[in-house]
Amino acid sequence: MLARSAAEPLGPQFRNLPDHDGTVASIGDAGWQVTDLLLPTVTLRASALAHNTALFTRWCAESGVDHAPHGKTTMSPQLVAGQLDAGAWGITAATVAQARIMHDWGVPRVLIANEVVDPPGLRWLATADPELEVYVLADSVEGVDRMAAALGDRPTPVSVLVELGVPGGRAGARSRDEALAVARRVAASPGLELAGAECFEGVYRQDRAAESLAGVDRFAADLAALVADLDGLAGERAELVLTAGGSAYPDRVVAAWRELPALSRPVRKVVRSGGYLTHDHGMYERSSPFATGAQNPSGTLRPALELWAYVLSSPEPGLAICGFGKRDASYDVDLPVPLRRLGTGDPLHATVVKLNDQHAFVRHDGGLTVGDVVVLGLSHPCTVFDKWSLIPLLDDADAVVGAVRTYF
Repeated sequence: MLARSAAEPLGPQFRNLPDHDGTVASIGDAGWQVTDLLLPTVTLRASALAHNTALFTRWCAESGVDHAPHGKTTMSPQLVAGQLDAGAWGITAATVAQARIMHDWGVPRVLIANEVVDPPGLRWLATADPELEVYVLADSVEGVDRMAAALGDRPTPVSVLVELGVPGGRAGARSRDEALAVARRVAASPGLELAGAECFEGVYRQDRAAESLAGVDRFAADLAALVADLDGLAGERAELVLTAGGSAYPDRVVAAWRELPALSRPVRKVVRSGGYLTHDHGMYERSSPFATGAQNPSGTLRPALELWAYVLSSPEPGLAICGFGKRDASYDVDLPVPLRRLGTGDPLHATVVKLNDQHAFVRHDGGLTVGDVVVLGLSHPCTVFDKWSLIPLLDDADAVVGAVRTYF
């Protein structure tokens, strides 16, 4: 799949590229600067991607955990391949559809961090390549029964992680007793293998306030206690998996897992952070333990995503209309943040106050005029990548040195 993606011919389906007869793999040879692209465009800074990958890989090794990053964040075969090359234990998907395409990319182990109860999804699991190692979640006896009915004849069982939740949160058993009932049903069901326990600590506010940290700490500790309870139910499985997913609190999760009781088999501890790869200028910059000013001994993540757009109009003093909008930028958590004006080192005092579908309202101090190129930072990468089917890679001189393809 990576080779097919690289060989894909360029054309007007990629809205940010000028006319060119090459392929996705040849973009880095076109000699483009970022201003040769059709703006608006989102770009990725290659040096930041390399830095963030190395930092998080090193931190996982020092913390004694494996990593199954959220491939759903980028849905890019090029970026997922880089994560596997850096030592990722597996890749996390949110849906069967994502797991299917990740298998096509050559991912050997996929963790579907969700319950699978729909008949088409279960049919795919029943007939999936036995060489693909698949994990799925369960939080109810009813869900387990649906899986068992569909997967009972599968030649190799599907690994199931019992999901623990919190009241008012999303999926997940609401108590340890409920989780144990689910685990017992999994252990007794054909086509399924009880593999461990899972949670998503991002259900707590991602602000690193004392109350949020206390909730995450309790949740992660409860999950560790649950996986200890599962030890006697997991049959002859060689190891149990203990996993949580999120980019705001991996440090708290790891700390809560340090003192596991002695069990009859090893426990593989897996974090599933995905936002680390690009970091951002908003949500994760406020919440990540690797954010600027967090004083983490492992270092600081660098924002890799930027949005480039022209000032199209200046209809009123102090108001610039820029040529990007909701179709181009994330806006579910924070509006984009103006960083600089291309071609000048002067500070840019500006604020995005509103987005339409394809226009941004930018209030400024008089420093913007028609034709200026504004560079903006973005928040929450999960809702950036899905807007762009091809994202150029830039070096630190703003030259286009490659591109990544996305498949949402």
